[in-house]
Amino acid sequence: MEEIRKKFAVLVRKLYAGEISFDEFLSEAPEQDQDGLIGEIVDLIEHEPQNGGFLGVSNSSHELYMQQIFSLIEELEQ
Repeated sequence: MEEIRKKFAVLVRKLYAGEISFDEFLSEAPEQDQDGLIGEIVDLIEHEPQNGGFLGVSNSSHELYMQQIFSLIEELEQ
């Protein structure tokens, strides 16, 4: 399980670095129901709010949301 979590953490980091698309991310992501932490991160990524703009959240709210995602990524890497 630990190896799967570390590979998934790399996958998420690639997504946010712009190295892979969202569709590539979803196709490579492991089954989320096997690991609650992986499922939680996928859910957060799928529901990430737009930053700014008419329908988006404030910069500070978006930053807090992203901190939550990256905190969980760090947990996967341990």
